[in-house]
Amino acid sequence: MHSRQRGKAVFDYSKICFVIMPFNKKSVGDRKVDFDWIYNHVFEPAIRKVVLPEGGTLQPRRTDKDFFAGDISLEMFHYIEYSRFALADISGLNVNVFYELGARHRVRMSGTVIFRQTGAPIPFDIQTIKAFPYEYEPEAQAEESRAFITQVLTESLRQNRIDSPIRIALSVQQQQGGNVEERLRAAENAIRSADFERAIKLYREASGDQPANPLVRMKLGTLLKDRGRWRDALEQFDAAVNAQPDYAEAWREKGIAENKIAWQGAPPEPVSSPAPGEDALRRAIKIDPDDFDAHASLGGALKRAHRLAEAGESYARSSEVSNGHPYPLLNELKLRAHAMGRFQLDPRHRRALLRADRDRSVQIAQDPPYDRPWCFFDLAEIRLYQGKVDESLDLIREGLKQSDADWQGETFLASLRLLEPRPTTCWVWRNALTFCDAGMSRVRFDTAGSPRTARQPSRANSRSPQPRLSS
Repeated sequence: MHSRQRGKAVFDYSKICFVIMPFNKKSVGDRKVDFDWIYNHVFEPAIRKVVLPEGGTLQPRRTDKDFFAGDISLEMFHYIEYSRFALADISGLNVNVFYELGARHRVRMSGTVIFRQTGAPIPFDIQTIKAFPYEYEPEAQAEESRAFITQVLTESLRQNRIDSPIRIALSVQQQQGGNVEERLRAAENAIRSADFERAIKLYREASGDQPANPLVRMKLGTLLKDRGRWRDALEQFDAAVNAQPDYAEAWREKGIAENKIAWQGAPPEPVSSPAPGEDALRRAIKIDPDDFDAHASLGGALKRAHRLAEAGESYARSSEVSNGHPYPLLNELKLRAHAMGRFQLDPRHRRALLRADRDRSVQIAQDPPYDRPWCFFDLAEIRLYQGKVDESLDLIREGLKQSDADWQGETFLASLRLLEPRPTTCWVWRNALTFCDAGMSRVRFDTAGSPRTARQPSRANSRSPQPRLSS
């Protein structure tokens, strides 16, 4: 237990959650945000509701809220190093926040969680870091966010998983010796320049230097996956889980790759149980129950195996854990409509769709767009539910142009075809398939994977009456 004497009181860091966030009013995108209000009305009450495993509750601290004599910078570093937990809000991409977050990741292997406001942009360099979304207005959304933050912190304290990418990398290097940082930096620069083959070559050299380094294997596997080289990617994910058996993200990516490979080419007969990749995905969830991507990927594997009720449960869990991430949310809604025989939105889902709309719109506006082409496909589906037919088709077309391989557009189309065997369910879906088929005909990919635009059919011929949703 770390404690310090402050005056006559003993300050117990084992009960402290240090909040790393901007102070006062700062810009987030095109908005001015009062972060002091967010601390007082969202983070502080949420943290105080977290019950510690040994008893008592977590206590929030922020350096500007403590009134003590001495060097505030020194106190900040004590908080960073000794606090039981740290919550970082990266909304607005504040340089001080990233400095303190980096320092925390360097000194503590676990006990750090990252949040961002829904729709806040994420820079390329940290897109792989899990950042939970939250909202602070209106009050109903603030209340949901408080409950969600309490839940995330409670689960993180219970699991006590390693969450510092710096400590993971340094641990491997200390065990194996050598330094691959130069090659890794060069590979990241190659990715920024869209020189993917050079990045793959550099990652392979780094993995040759340190064959048991799971992070290098994951970086290489992820890049190969993004290029559609699934079997090569699976080889890297297998190496990552062999090197570090408790690496949840590697098990997740292994399961995704196994499922994709099983369905490449002519689809096999659906395997009911276990579905391809199911065992690896369930292993990932067992290690990290809060990995929304693992829950969503399991939903996809179960959906392809025609286990739709279980798939719906997995997507719903993913949507809950991620506080309404668009991908699991939209799949949850499609499977729910399939089961009910009609498409109907309750108030919770309507609020979630509004958040998803705002989130994906901000991501599309980034340069380059974040999470492409999926940000375009998700927003196209949301626009369809809103009855904005032309916007939906335009977004589908742009998503296809932003795709790196045919399978991405085909995956989106397959998702919309979920209800095709039941055409009377809702004519929203018949329109959706018409729109997507029209979009798929406009852009095709050559063998090198670069998009080329085909002659566009008449917009008048692709129009259908605008869909209406049940309330």
